[in-house]
Amino acid sequence: MNAAVLSAVVLGLGVLVGSVRLSWPPRSAAGRVRPWRTALLLTGQATAALLLYLAMYPPPARTASGDLTLITADTTNAQLADLGPRDRVMALPEAPSSVMFERVPDLATALRRNPEVVRVKVVGAGLSPRDREAARGLSLEFEPAPLPRGVIELWAPRRVPAGSSWQVSGVVNGVPGGSVELLDPSQRRIASVSPADDGRFALQAEARVPGRAQFRLRVRDAAQGLVEDVEVPLLTVAGMPVRARVLSGAPSPELKYLRRWALDTGLQLQSELALRPGMRMQRSAAPLRPDVLGELDVVILDERAWRSLGAADRATLAAALREGLGVVIRITGPLTDRDRGELQAVGFDVRDAELPRPVRLAGSQTTLTRRPLRVESRDGVPLLRDDRGEPLALWRAEGEGRIALWWLGDSFRLVLDGSPAVHGTLWSDALATVARARGAREPGLAGADPRVDVRQVVCGIAADAVVRAPDGTRVPLLRESSGCAAYWPDVAGWHVLVSGDGDWPFHVRAADAAPGLRAGELRTATAAMSTQRTSPPGAPSPGGTPGAPWPYLLGCLVALGGTWWLERSRVGRRSDDVAAPPPSTDQGYA
Repeated sequence: MNAAVLSAVVLGLGVLVGSVRLSWPPRSAAGRVRPWRTALLLTGQATAALLLYLAMYPPPARTASGDLTLITADTTNAQLADLGPRDRVMALPEAPSSVMFERVPDLATALRRNPEVVRVKVVGAGLSPRDREAARGLSLEFEPAPLPRGVIELWAPRRVPAGSSWQVSGVVNGVPGGSVELLDPSQRRIASVSPADDGRFALQAEARVPGRAQFRLRVRDAAQGLVEDVEVPLLTVAGMPVRARVLSGAPSPELKYLRRWALDTGLQLQSELALRPGMRMQRSAAPLRPDVLGELDVVILDERAWRSLGAADRATLAAALREGLGVVIRITGPLTDRDRGELQAVGFDVRDAELPRPVRLAGSQTTLTRRPLRVESRDGVPLLRDDRGEPLALWRAEGEGRIALWWLGDSFRLVLDGSPAVHGTLWSDALATVARARGAREPGLAGADPRVDVRQVVCGIAADAVVRAPDGTRVPLLRESSGCAAYWPDVAGWHVLVSGDGDWPFHVRAADAAPGLRAGELRTATAAMSTQRTSPPGAPSPGGTPGAPWPYLLGCLVALGGTWWLERSRVGRRSDDVAAPPPSTDQGYA
């Protein structure tokens, strides 16, 4: 029972007691009470009690509607024409200049001017990062403006190691029958593709020389007219060579081309091959001791090499795995029950299955072969899939390291069919996922597409971190309570985050560059917020602003005063029924 209910109960009991007392008044010298007097007294008591309760808990004041329509960028004339004459409408600074509604610098200002607002309808491109924090807790409705032609979504890596392939993908809008081209920094076309029916596309390229590069996406329509030209900044870094060791129970073409790729890409490779029982061929391979495994990043072995390891070597390998070593076990032949039990001990449940052995990888026409196995792992993550989405390799974490099970048997056919880049990318991605993590950790940049005059948040940086702008100016960061820091770039180009002993370049777009990308990001973020409603559309405002208690208190005093006067006056008493005074007992003297 809260205070309001308790107060109502107490006041109600008081009115009830007063009503009982007034309903059966005792006879007095004043005579009997007329009915209308009793009715007035009862009404006065009840009215005073009600007004006192309202003075203690005044009802919400009658306010204007809790709805607000907010005009943002790219709002069309048709959307403006749909606004009703009674709608409360405000415009943000980026709204079209033709909009004649009241303008506010941000959503927070609009809410301060209208504290009763609980529902906001956003019309146009959507809310910028400046306004999204203020919109939390509101019921948000979003009426998006049409997206422009061109690239509206883009996914590309910020940094890639030299010598590896990388992929840029995205979505284009409004270019049926068109094409998307990828141009290198010298403006030479290196890849081209026709978008799918839903506008999605994907292009691949090679990262060759370390440094900063500006690739470009060029979108053309069906008539080969230029629609848009979008920058794709890429930072190519000199990767640290992976230190790998290969253990095999027998020579094979798969192992031959895997070793050739490793040597061509600069991997520090150690190998040990069993030629026959009791005879092994070793190249720079030392016994599996803890200090030797501590210097390696990944160990690749097949099921026969795994089977030949003694209990001591397997325990040493497991300890190194928990300390960060990567392990890849290749399944190239039939497994025994003992093999399955040992694989289950490291987290993989392997069973034979009636599955087609020929497979193809996505984007390749080469037919490869896999082992017909069904592999399950409670915490396994697909490392490789075929073109139908079926996994061909799984990895799972074990301590600080990762262990993978690989049952694709002949990836070397990609090289024989003239696709060495696909073969290299296949193994490069696999080893990058499984191998021991080394090097300094890159600070986290919250913004996926940094732009001029848009706040960027950087986390995981040193206390003295600064940003070096393209003109060489060193800009200090604004520290936040979360341990991160904020930065507002004011010029486009390559900026460098200087944190500790490391430099981390990142690219900032101009404010008006790639308008389709900006429109797509605004729409996606605002649409995601519009699903987080705190109250259904059309619901009344919860609570509201309490009204003033003084009118109710004044009315209560008037009712109490009137009741007090009436109760003490002779108004309403029957004078004809007043009892006659007793006869006098005084006697005169004769």
